[in-house]
Amino acid sequence: MQAPCPFPVLISSRPFERVLNECIDPEATFETKGDVVDTSVCAYLSNRASAIISAKRGVMTDSDSITTTSQPPVQRRARLTGFPGENQGVIAVLHYTNTGTKAHLNDHGPAGLPGMYTVEFVLAKPEARNAPENEFRFADQRRGDSHLAIAKPAVIIDIDPTEMLLHFQSPSSPALVFHGFPNDAGCLAKLKSDPFHASNRGEAEKIASTAMRSLLSNLSAQLDIPLIIELVEVLELATGTKGITFTAPFPVTGLAVNARENPNDRELRHTMALYREALNSNTPIYRFLCFYKVIETSINRWNRLDPQQKISLGPQRKGERIPAGASRVEMEQWLAALFHVNRNWDEGILGEIFIPEVRGKKITNIFENQLREIRHKVAHGSLDSGDFLLLDESEDRELVVKWLPFLRCAARRRMKNDFDTFLRYLGEDGVVVADPDE
Repeated sequence: MQAPCPFPVLISSRPFERVLNECIDPEATFETKGDVVDTSVCAYLSNRASAIISAKRGVMTDSDSITTTSQPPVQRRARLTGFPGENQGVIAVLHYTNTGTKAHLNDHGPAGLPGMYTVEFVLAKPEARNAPENEFRFADQRRGDSHLAIAKPAVIIDIDPTEMLLHFQSPSSPALVFHGFPNDAGCLAKLKSDPFHASNRGEAEKIASTAMRSLLSNLSAQLDIPLIIELVEVLELATGTKGITFTAPFPVTGLAVNARENPNDRELRHTMALYREALNSNTPIYRFLCFYKVIETSINRWNRLDPQQKISLGPQRKGERIPAGASRVEMEQWLAALFHVNRNWDEGILGEIFIPEVRGKKITNIFENQLREIRHKVAHGSLDSGDFLLLDESEDRELVVKWLPFLRCAARRRMKNDFDTFLRYLGEDGVVVADPDE
């Protein structure tokens, strides 16, 4: 009996998710004795905007044993949404044949249903990656690395452990056990949870990530070493659906600038330095502060002007009211005045930038009434009220992370309005003028 490939793949980026209405390989066929499953789905990014999904094809028999064919993996490209430098996700959804014994599992979908999950974390050293920049893979295909020695040859001890155990328990989450595994150098590379119950895939990731960040912060503070999470992988045990969360890489970009512009203004140099610091950082908290300071510098610069200067310069400050989000065209036009390269806007990126909290509002209003309070919680250990952000908690961390795409664009908008030499060759209509003085 021959059957077409039954594996739809879902590509997602937060907060946008969509399902590809096609199989990995529509031409592929299988010998089936029950439910056909994808036994090894591998996700890669060929650049910021596309993914290569490859599947090793196999058969799930009625006895639940898995065999694989000798056919080579099949590769298909699929568009992947997401803003470079921001969190992004890929989910491989296993789809069982409608006549098989596990067809009911298709109801779980990409979000998952209440049940058992495992979460695995891959570590990386600062300024180092476990894979080429434009290639992303699931945890079992990554080496992982850190400065924490747990086995030979990194540390010479009488025993040669194959793993370490970390336990986490708090009043607000279930008790979790993580198994830490060394790489070939003996350094802690990956940590994987024992199965635990969660209401869906998102909750499983939040619970495990809060626990893992807390455990790593404890070790980092005591041992004075960085411990960086490069990738998070969530597996729903009932279905085999697997998703990863990572930071989307920046695309290779040509040198499309006006070389004759010389930024002599010290405040412009200051804001450009902050902008670069933000892009260079892999810490969302520091990035938030850098982008915030760009806008803060701009507002302080404006407040130093006398009333007459504000009256004369006010009409020249374009685009400081954020589009209400009524149309995609309006949002793309707003962005076109700020970015003259890498304009691959899609629904996912637009959703990340134009969050509901900013639509139809002015940047100064957003700054004063929403961003300032978050900045105080981030920048100060605690407020006079005793309130603070617990940065290991997923909810507190996401409060900061969700603002980063918009903050990045708002910083560019204020910089362009403040300084004549910044992007002066880029018109408000998005057209690049070779010589703005002509």
